[in-house]
Amino acid sequence: MITGDNVFHKARAIAIECGILKPGAENIIGAVVEGEEFRNYSHQQRMEKVDKICVMARSSPLDKLLMVKCLKQKGHVVAVTGDGTNDAPALKEADIGLSMGIQGTEVAKESSDIVILDDNFAS
Repeated sequence: MITGDNVFHKARAIAIECGILKPGAENIIGAVVEGEEFRNYSHQQRMEKVDKICVMARSSPLDKLLMVKCLKQKGHVVAVTGDGTNDAPALKEADIGLSMGIQGTEVAKESSDIVILDDNFAS
């Protein structure tokens, strides 16, 4: 999960609620990082740590793009969701880009492979 939310509050709570982290697992070394920390790693460090990261909080669009590139270089299939213009680079770089049809910007929709017309993943 990559989010701009604060790591110590909202991001951990959402990750636990979604089953990305188990309660207490947020303390596992490397499972939760902040975007600035990830961004400041060398390329080698990012490649070594990317598989262990479950949550990246307080991230920028550049952090999201760096994460997508690292995961793809390691052979992962990567899907990205986004709704803003700043999400466009990561949406394009991902194997599958999903944007929101109602709240999504035109740039995000044009950069995506799939547009969720009603902004509802259940659809």
